[in-house]
Amino acid sequence: MTNETLTTVTAGEGAKLVGKSVPTITRAIKSGKLSAKPRKPRGWIIEKSELFRAFDPVMDGTNSNTSMLDGEIPVKDNVLQVKLEAMEQRFNDAQATIEDLRTRLDAESAERRQLTAQIADQREKAPEPPRKGFWTRLVGM
Repeated sequence: MTNETLTTVTAGEGAKLVGKSVPTITRAIKSGKLSAKPRKPRGWIIEKSELFRAFDPVMDGTNSNTSMLDGEIPVKDNVLQVKLEAMEQRFNDAQATIEDLRTRLDAESAERRQLTAQIADQREKAPEPPRKGFWTRLVGM
């Protein structure tokens, strides 16, 4: 068994892997949605990766190993894994932003409390001596 045989299927085998009919597969080939090589005397040879790019694989449990690419994770799962990693990265970035904002808010609150205390410090001041009137200052009493 060659390596190409493990990674390629006929249109009929591909139809079973993705749960579609053979005419649906051939229409996809003819429309350009799916690329394939012509098979002599008739038919098509399709790369499994290309088939799973165009159509979602069917996992019915009976033929689960044929929907895998040489024992690898199916293509759909690879895409989901990449999306998951991207979402985890965005989540971690958001968590870091939230922590930074909390730190800034705490610092602003402490500064606000300090400034409020300074403004509110209205200690009782010693009363100023009453001012002497004009005649009192002129006469010198």
